[in-house]
Amino acid sequence: MKKCFLLLLIPFLFILSSCSNETVPPVTAQNGKLNLTIEDFASSGPVQLNGEWKFFWQELLSENEIKKRLIERDYANLLVPSDWANTLGTSLGYGTYYLKVTIPEEKVGNTLALTTTNQNTSYTLLVNGVRVASNGFVGTSAKTSEPEYSNQLVYFTPRNRELNIVLHVANFDHPVGGATKPIFLGTSEQISKTNSTTLAYTMFSIGAILVMGIYELIIFFFRRKEIVFFYFGLISILISIYTMVKSPFYLNKIFPSMEWIWVYRIEIICIYLLFLFYLLFIKAMYPKEMKKIPTLIGIIIAFCSIIFTLIEQPLVFRPLLDFIFKIIILYVLYGLYVLIVAYKRKRPTARVNLIANLVYFVTVLNDVLLTLNWIVSIPLSTSGFFLYVLIQSFNLSKDYARKFEEAERLSSDLQVLNSSLDEKIKARTEELKQKNDELKRLTLIDGLTGIYNRRYFDEYMSKYFEESFKNNSPLSILMIDVDNFKVYNDNYGHVAGDELLIKSSQLIKEMCPEDTFVARYGGEEFAVVLTNSSIQNALNFAEDIRLLIEEQKFSLGKDNNYVTVSIGASSTEQHAFKKKDELIDRADKALYQSKKNGKNRVTLL
Repeated sequence: MKKCFLLLLIPFLFILSSCSNETVPPVTAQNGKLNLTIEDFASSGPVQLNGEWKFFWQELLSENEIKKRLIERDYANLLVPSDWANTLGTSLGYGTYYLKVTIPEEKVGNTLALTTTNQNTSYTLLVNGVRVASNGFVGTSAKTSEPEYSNQLVYFTPRNRELNIVLHVANFDHPVGGATKPIFLGTSEQISKTNSTTLAYTMFSIGAILVMGIYELIIFFFRRKEIVFFYFGLISILISIYTMVKSPFYLNKIFPSMEWIWVYRIEIICIYLLFLFYLLFIKAMYPKEMKKIPTLIGIIIAFCSIIFTLIEQPLVFRPLLDFIFKIIILYVLYGLYVLIVAYKRKRPTARVNLIANLVYFVTVLNDVLLTLNWIVSIPLSTSGFFLYVLIQSFNLSKDYARKFEEAERLSSDLQVLNSSLDEKIKARTEELKQKNDELKRLTLIDGLTGIYNRRYFDEYMSKYFEESFKNNSPLSILMIDVDNFKVYNDNYGHVAGDELLIKSSQLIKEMCPEDTFVARYGGEEFAVVLTNSSIQNALNFAEDIRLLIEEQKFSLGKDNNYVTVSIGASSTEQHAFKKKDELIDRADKALYQSKKNGKNRVTLL
C-alpha cells in the first residue's frame, strides 16, 4: 500500500513543480487601479494583472476618452479574467477594459514585458496610448470583427511610473466572451525566462509523448494482436496534437494561415477522440470487466459529437461540450470502477493502471474545467499525460515482458514436450510400421498354411516375370496339386484335410532355396516360382517335392494308398513367353496332363 501511495504522490509533486514558474504573489487590482512594489517584481515570476478593471460595455474607447469619463463619474468594474455571461448576461458583444498600473520608480526606463493568450475572441491591447498587441480584429459587429487565437509577447519601456492599459475585446463567434485569460506583466528577463521554460517544457513533453505514441504504433504493427498498443499510441498522438492547439497555440505558428474556427474545432474534437480511444483502450485491457453496451454507447456519443462539431458553428457545438463533459465524468467514474474491479480480480497491471488514471483524470479535469472557464488555472494535461504515458509505458512494458517470459516458459515446456513427444512419435511410428508390415504380411499370407497366398503370387509373379524378360534370365514355375484330396477329406474330415495341407505346404516351403517362393494357389493347389533356374533344375526340384510327399505316407484310409502330388512345370527357357499368364497357363496345362496320365508325376510342357 505504501508503494501505491508513493507512486500516486510522485506524479502530483511533479505536476506541482511544473506549475512553480506560474506562481504569483497575491496582488490584485482594486477599482481599476493596481499598485506594484519592487517586491512584486522581485517575485519568482511575472505578475498577473487580475482583479477589478474599469469596463465600458458596447464601447471602444481610447485612453483619453476613458480618463475624461472617469473625471465626470465613476464607472462599473469587471473582474479579469471572467466571462461576460456571468455578469452581463450575454457573451456576445464588445467592450473596453481599463487598468491604471503604478510601477516602482526603479523600473522606470527599464524594459518591461506583457504577455497574454487569446481573449475571446479578438482583442487589442494598448499601453499609454500605444498599441502593443492584438489578436484578430476588434469590431462592433460579427461582420466587422475577426476572431483569432495566438499567444502574444511584447516589450516596452515605461517613461514614468504610470501605465495606462486599455484592452478592447469583441466576441460574436464564441459562447464564452470577454477577457477570459490573465495578462502577465514583468521584467523582460522574467517574461523571457517564463516563456522559454514553458516552450522548452511543452516541446519536450509533446516530442516525448509523440515519440512514445509512434513507438506504441510500431509495436502494434509487428504484433497485430496487441491492440492495446494501437489505442495507446493513438491516445499519445492525440494528446500531442491537443497540446499544440491549446495555449500557447504552437499549431498557429506551424500553420499561421489556419482559420481560428478550425483550430478551435481541432481542440474540441481531440477531447472527443481521446474519450473514444480511452474507452477502447480500457476495453482492450480489461474486456471482462468493461461491459460491451456502455462502451458502444460511449463510442456512438463520441462519433456523433465529432460530426456535430465539424458541421456546426462554435456558438452551437461549444455548448454541447458542457453536456458531453458531464457524460465524460460519468464514464471516468465507470472507468475507475472497472479498474478497481480489475484490481480486485488481480488482473495484471491493474494497480499501476489505476494509479496512472487517477493522476491523469485530475489533470484532464483541470483542463476541461479551464476550457469551460469554470476555474482559473493553467493547463496541466500535458504534464499529467506525460506522467500517464510514462507510467502506462512502464505498465505495458512490464505486461509485455510478463507475456514474453510466459511465452519463453511455454516454449521451454513445449521443447521438453516436443523432445519427449519426438521419442514417443518415433516409438509409435516404429510400432505402426511394424504393425503395418505385419498387416501387409497378413494380407499376403495364407491364413491356413502360413505360406504366401494367391494375392502375393499374382503381385510378385509380375515382378519376377518382368525382371526375367529384362535380364534375359530363366524363370520357372511349378503348379502342384494334392492327389485324391477329396477322398482324404471324406475319410478323415475337413480338419484333417486342413492339417494335410498345412504339413504339405511346410514341407515344400522348407525345400525352397532363397530365390524361390511357394504360394497357395487355391484349394489343394500350390505354386512354386524359381528364379534364375534352368529347366533341368526345375524338373529336379519338382521330382524332389513329389518324392518327399510320397515318402510321408499320408494314408488315404483304404487299399494301402497314400497321398501323392501331381506337378506341372513350365519355363521361359523353353518358350519365349510375352506375358506371365502364358507361363502360368502352360504350367497349369502340364499339371492337368500329369493328372490325366495317372497322377503322382511331373510333366513339363
